[in-house]
Amino acid sequence: MSSSSGLSKIRSALVVLSAGALVAAGAVSLQPGPAQAATGDSLGVAAAKAGLFFGVAASPGRLSSIVGQEFNQLTPENEMKPEAIAGSGGTVQNTGNADTLVNYAQNNNMIVRGHTMVWYSQAGSLSGANQSTLNTYIKNVLLKWGNKIAYWDVVNESLDDNNTGNRRNQWPHTLDKDANNDGDYFDSTDTDYIRDSFKQARQVVQANNLKTKLCINDYDIEGLTVKGGSKNKKSDAMYEIVKKYSQEPTKYIDCVGFQAHFNDNPNSVITDDLEANIRRYAELGVEVHLSELDIDDDLSNNDIGKGQAENYRKVVRACLNVSKCTGITVWGISDSESWRSSERGLLFTGSNGSYTKKAAYTAVLEELKKGRGTVDPTPTPSEDPTPTPTPSEDPTPSDTPTDPQTGTCRVTYSDNTWNSGFTAAVTVENTGSDAIDGWSLSWTWPGNQKVTSAWNATVTQSGNQVTARNASYNNLLAPGAKASFGFQASYSGSNDAPEQFALNGETCSLG
Repeated sequence: MSSSSGLSKIRSALVVLSAGALVAAGAVSLQPGPAQAATGDSLGVAAAKAGLFFGVAASPGRLSSIVGQEFNQLTPENEMKPEAIAGSGGTVQNTGNADTLVNYAQNNNMIVRGHTMVWYSQAGSLSGANQSTLNTYIKNVLLKWGNKIAYWDVVNESLDDNNTGNRRNQWPHTLDKDANNDGDYFDSTDTDYIRDSFKQARQVVQANNLKTKLCINDYDIEGLTVKGGSKNKKSDAMYEIVKKYSQEPTKYIDCVGFQAHFNDNPNSVITDDLEANIRRYAELGVEVHLSELDIDDDLSNNDIGKGQAENYRKVVRACLNVSKCTGITVWGISDSESWRSSERGLLFTGSNGSYTKKAAYTAVLEELKKGRGTVDPTPTPSEDPTPTPTPSEDPTPSDTPTDPQTGTCRVTYSDNTWNSGFTAAVTVENTGSDAIDGWSLSWTWPGNQKVTSAWNATVTQSGNQVTARNASYNNLLAPGAKASFGFQASYSGSNDAPEQFALNGETCSLG
């Protein structure tokens, strides 16, 4: 949870609200049912089909059934912040509420984002600690949950307010030293708590063979510009940090979170260059997430109907149009339960598990169902630049012919993996000289993977053998043409990619 200028009083009043207080006040108690991923016509399913997650921030007192039904990612709102779980000397303690959320996520096939390790606010016993103690805490918290956490916000809100482009001056920034006085902390002789914290996290991940991805998270960094068209200095400063620490030889940062708490502060509005800014970060090779999304009703002249819906549609589309934008998380379920409740910025109204969908919910679902749209300037192999019809999940084989064709083929495969599941995007290309009318792509899983749903193709599995057959609308592959499809799957052990694909019986090259 974060605040821009003008929101600090709201934040101060709400951060002290504990999960225990919510339960005591009569909020929904946690009664996890049998494992159930987001199902049916839901945000999580629509997002997975588009190749990203759609998540929510929650506390143990607000784990109503709608969380598992609508979302496929979960962020603990306060339960993993150092104030809640950090003990003396970097130890980890009192994790019961956080464990409840992690267990709920696992029971409902949701991925978890850990939030947050190193932050100047809500630091608890870490406040004022030296880097050695921070490093001990980073190691302990990573090992506490291991691969149960898909993403961790290692460093949170490191940059100052009011679009200065400067780092904050509160602890832990007091640990930083600009040894050569050149205005940055990137030189080998400088001391940089951001670098040192990510370096420690990366070493722990590698030493323990973890799959957890390491993120940096901040607010007011969403656009290239701010209101009025001035340069977004805060976003530029974050870009330089991510550029420095996401590339070889350091390669510490895997992902960046745009908190996306959009409000009427001039630095927090939804600018027309949101997509362009997401894209420039993505071109560094990192994943981009809209990690704490809510949209103030002031940005739609207090219209939480069509006006707010269109704002949500615009933001979700900006993410969908960039392949490396791999997740969106709304910061709460309903307006009344939000840390910004007076601004009515979320997708539901109601409370205590009784929720009503707003127009914004419908707009988001519709946009997710459209899938990935505008391709990147250098398209990734998993993207198809043309809109695809509503996917069919008919388990029966296609009636279109699948006789072997002459010519050659190329297949590209990419996946987005979390602790026990993944989504995959597959593109098959006809590189031969003859058209293919009806295609069947087959492969063998090298591990214990199981396809659970698919789109833009009919995918069947027997043992480790998988066959994907064309849908009725993408059966024809002219020379040079491509068809893309995707699927969601579960796995245990390792999740290695298939080593070989065959199109209509002919082995394909790998793109």
